[in-house]
Amino acid sequence: MTAIQRSPDALVTFKLTAESVSGGPKMVLSGYRPTYDIREDYWTSVIHEFLNAERIVTGETAAANVVFITPEVYPHSLWVGRKLVVREGSRIIGESTINEIYSPILKRQTADF
Repeated sequence: MTAIQRSPDALVTFKLTAESVSGGPKMVLSGYRPTYDIREDYWTSVIHEFLNAERIVTGETAAANVVFITPEVYPHSLWVGRKLVVREGSRIIGESTINEIYSPILKRQTADF
């Protein structure tokens, strides 16, 4: 498992939906660093630290603490229940649902979305 170097920004439920490039099941390890569609015009890198799992494969879901890279660029963009597309480059590989937000800079202040 790769340790996150600062406190996590959020707790998510991550679902891996894509198969590997060769067509078989895809596997990702704790410490995985995909990108999230944080805004329509902006993707950001994140670091996943899976809870109670070292790895997950296609079709599986795991809770993960995540650290967002440069959260000051997209402040107040998260709310509990928000679903985020997860990518490797332009390829969609899964979805994350926000369960808890630890970082005040990322938490949306109102329910107007």
